[in-house]
Amino acid sequence: MKETTASDIERINVGILVLGSIASGLIMRDFTYVFSFGVASAMITLNFRLLKKIMEGFFSDAGPSKKELLVKLPLKFFGLTGLVTVIVVWGNVNILFFVIGLSTVFLSVVISQVIVVFTPCARRKQDGA
Repeated sequence: MKETTASDIERINVGILVLGSIASGLIMRDFTYVFSFGVASAMITLNFRLLKKIMEGFFSDAGPSKKELLVKLPLKFFGLTGLVTVIVVWGNVNILFFVIGLSTVFLSVVISQVIVVFTPCARRKQDGA
């Protein structure tokens, strides 16, 4: 069975960002919706990439660093929380499209697992089972 990697999820998430922004613009015909979805999806994609880098450093051969756990993760969390707050309070965003944009990583994980389930295994092809 094929494994899903963080890079696969990230690639699917970027595709959802592009397709979702185009669809928001074509369907709603207002830049507010495109901006709301695009900013939230780009923000969550960047968050996923930063989290991936932190986890790769944590599980590297050098061993876990307390600095990464005690400094980088809380800073990333508070930075993301502050950015979401600033955009929602002072930005001209549609909350529904913003929340949909924030949920694109979840959708990427679901899509990547559906792809794994429906991709035939090499053994299945060979044995015909």
